[in-house]
Amino acid sequence: MLPCKIRSIVSAGLLSLAALLLTGCFLHGLFGNTIIVDNLGDEITEIVNAIIGNSTVAVCRSPDAPRYDCTYIVDGEEISSTVYLVSEFGLAGVLIDPVILQVPANVISVTATFTPAGGSGQPAITSMRQTFEMQPYKPITAEVGTQFLIMDFPDSVASTITATNPISGLHFDFALSFAQRQPISQTVEPVSVKAMLTAKVVSRGHTYYAPLFPCVTSFADIPSLTLPLTETLVNLQTSIGDVIRQGGVLPCNNKVYNYVNTPPPDRLIFLPLILR
Repeated sequence: MLPCKIRSIVSAGLLSLAALLLTGCFLHGLFGNTIIVDNLGDEITEIVNAIIGNSTVAVCRSPDAPRYDCTYIVDGEEISSTVYLVSEFGLAGVLIDPVILQVPANVISVTATFTPAGGSGQPAITSMRQTFEMQPYKPITAEVGTQFLIMDFPDSVASTITATNPISGLHFDFALSFAQRQPISQTVEPVSVKAMLTAKVVSRGHTYYAPLFPCVTSFADIPSLTLPLTETLVNLQTSIGDVIRQGGVLPCNNKVYNYVNTPPPDRLIFLPLILR
């Protein structure tokens, strides 16, 4: 029988490039936080990670549709990502950019909340998956041993965010935590994660996530952020800013995403017209 062990691991300061929870964003603060790593039995350890931060968000501007400009400010660095979203059937809603994290495959029990200025904490939308589509029939797949965690605002909140300078946009505090399980005999290692900001595109009832920042189509091309083991809060902005300044990640420069060939809505099939 293995002895009971208690260990600690720094949180998911995870958001690597992002705690830009959504949309063009001015990141005021992003701190990793140690929660606990504790024995849940003879064989299983649960590693609980968390991250806290606050940011000001705004909808990506569309000076001349279908062109969109998304601006991010991290550790004093201003980044602008510009894309063209082409669609025959139109796009639903304002353009927001959820953050997609690539996390270890053994992540479970995800909890994410956001708190508007002067408000109370509300649940954020999260989903776990192995793949997502950036355009029709063009998927992006998680690397081996990982999975994607997609974080998003509810539609009722997204609709209140306006197209403005991210510095003067709506202010939000947010928190993210998740657990990992592994044999207690294994050494707890620092957590490595990757993050991508995407344009959430809804076309003909289908949801796509077009890469905005970094502007890549494979997570293998995104630098990972490895968090050291620590019992204190760690300011992650400088590390993120260093990656940006070193050219490790690049925004889109008039990148075109095409949704003209979006299939019909699910369970809706158009039959060919037969002339008699």
